[in-house]
Amino acid sequence: MKNALLLLLLGILINARSLAQQYVITAQITGFENGTKFYLNDITLDTNIDSAVIENNFLSFKGKLRSEPQSLWVTANFRQKFYYFTLLMGNEKINVKGDVRDFPFDLKIIGSETQDMHNKMIALTKEGYKKRNILVEQYQALTGDSAKLKGKAIWKVIARLDSVDLLTRMDFVRQNLNSYEALDALFYLKSDFPKDTISKFYSSLNSKFKNTTYAKRIKTFLTVGDIIKIGDVYSDFDGFDRDGKSHSLSEIKGKYVLLDFSTTFCGPCVESVSELKKISQAYPQELAIVSFSGDAGKETWLKGINRDQPQWLSLWDGNGFYGKTIIKYGITGYPTFVLIDPKGKIVSKWSGYYNGAVLKEVQDQIAKRQ
Repeated sequence: MKNALLLLLLGILINARSLAQQYVITAQITGFENGTKFYLNDITLDTNIDSAVIENNFLSFKGKLRSEPQSLWVTANFRQKFYYFTLLMGNEKINVKGDVRDFPFDLKIIGSETQDMHNKMIALTKEGYKKRNILVEQYQALTGDSAKLKGKAIWKVIARLDSVDLLTRMDFVRQNLNSYEALDALFYLKSDFPKDTISKFYSSLNSKFKNTTYAKRIKTFLTVGDIIKIGDVYSDFDGFDRDGKSHSLSEIKGKYVLLDFSTTFCGPCVESVSELKKISQAYPQELAIVSFSGDAGKETWLKGINRDQPQWLSLWDGNGFYGKTIIKYGITGYPTFVLIDPKGKIVSKWSGYYNGAVLKEVQDQIAKRQ
């Protein structure tokens, strides 16, 4: 009898511990039709974790996350409009309440100390976001001869809003350094703080946060040295191809190298593929293309490889946006292109894509050496 009771108690404890290691998100949200599908997305890996259908204003997600709190967003398409809200949470319980009109910033989200800090950041910045979105819509609706002048005035206001937003976030980091939210923000603001200030921030972290992945990202930034710029000699790096074989950039010798930093679901990156194929075919002897993926998830990266079928070296290191290579080359947006001459010197570096731009830059640089 005693043994049976002990086994029962042990089973209860194990089950309770298992439940404690799960995330549970419950939401009571009015305004959506029954059957509307919501997705829970891992922002870092850019993958869907779960999905749920709303019924009678209620939906829920349940499962297991990584050991540290992570950035998530919940999304839905309803009546041809995209809805979302963001979360920063671990394996804990979160409750969401609100209405369709409260998306994305005015929902009530409670149940987690980590999420509370995320809510605090949203509260500080949401009014600026709302004003910015209205101004962007006004800009997109401009027509006629006066559109250029009016558009310029609108972007001046947007620039002021962005400046205030930046200062607000920087102040939030200073005031709340020992938190996941502040450390996450600090990484994205790393170019806005002096490097010695970031070093002091890192040194002052308490033991709880200094050993987190969030803090290690900051340490990586501090240890990679100066960011690569035009005129510098390239920085070597390693990555794996689709078959798992390791390659170094330094393996390529005597050619121009066009580095293509991209991600699988980046629209402009996808648009650039056809032009990269033309370049690869036009300059097989003079130039080698190397694509380096900023995707954190291998499956996501391989989806892009299978879709695009690049005929050049495509590499991935598994570290996503936080890896040494991405940081060293100063990648803050995708696609970013870096052109290296046969002597190993960076001769061009730019972000974004529009038709013909990559080909023209390659042609111009190769022509200079002929």
